[in-house]
Amino acid sequence: MAWYPFRNLGLKFLALGLGVLLWFTVSGQQVERKVPGVQVHYRNLPAALQITDQVESVDVHVRGVENQITALLPGEVVLEVDLQGEVEGSRRLPLRTNQVKAPLGVEVTQVDPGSIPITLERMGTSEVVVQPQIEGEPAPGFVVTEITSDPPRVTAVGPERRLITSARAVTDRLSVAGANKTVSAVVNIGIEDAQLRLLKPQTARVTVRIEPGGTRTMTVRLTLRNLGPGLSARLESETATITLRGANRVLAGIDPSSVTVYVDLAGLAAGVHAPPVNVELDGRFALAAIKPSTVTVRIN
Repeated sequence: MAWYPFRNLGLKFLALGLGVLLWFTVSGQQVERKVPGVQVHYRNLPAALQITDQVESVDVHVRGVENQITALLPGEVVLEVDLQGEVEGSRRLPLRTNQVKAPLGVEVTQVDPGSIPITLERMGTSEVVVQPQIEGEPAPGFVVTEITSDPPRVTAVGPERRLITSARAVTDRLSVAGANKTVSAVVNIGIEDAQLRLLKPQTARVTVRIEPGGTRTMTVRLTLRNLGPGLSARLESETATITLRGANRVLAGIDPSSVTVYVDLAGLAAGVHAPPVNVELDGRFALAAIKPSTVTVRIN
């Protein structure tokens, strides 16, 4: 069959024109859309302050040509909050559509919510003790007798309130599993509270002293503490048998009379009671066992 490309040329141009017109009509149609999770960027934070409570994202309503609105990518729409001139404390900041940065041709019609809470706190510094983190147990017959950090303290920076309540500097974990001699390594230091940081990145040399160890059992006389005024007390047993664990050289030098084993009577009135038996540990040794663990005491 013969093909006549120029037959009905007028109708073909008319159809093409209608198609183009339809495309422009559809693509130029104005639509509205909610863009969820728009990031909030805070800028011009005063130098002496730090944000400790903030909203990370909001929802933004936009309007524009359908194909442009549909093609919006994450990050093309952001909300900027200017903190210049703000002072310490908690408040709600109003949000306006002109704070939203969007591509040319995209109209911002609404920000949801209309305001957000924020807390600004004054910055400070504090010296905190470095707490080495150790994992694992030494080889059988050996014990950890000392753990040191060099440097022993570091400077933490952050909100003054959190420096007082939760400033804790810790190291990466150092394994002593199966060790039969002193272990030493350089490890990183960090601050556990995410709102605090080190004044400068630092490492520490952590040294874990490991020595031959064992146990020693001894009988020690019980003492009483915090007996109420005007009261007297009588113990069913006046001694306790304790087993201490530590380095052999330390255990050998312990005088039983220097170990304090006591019963705390604080808050106990007249009558018969069974408070726990306590041992005062000085860090050179650990308590492995105690008998009896409680003792009957009559208070008159």
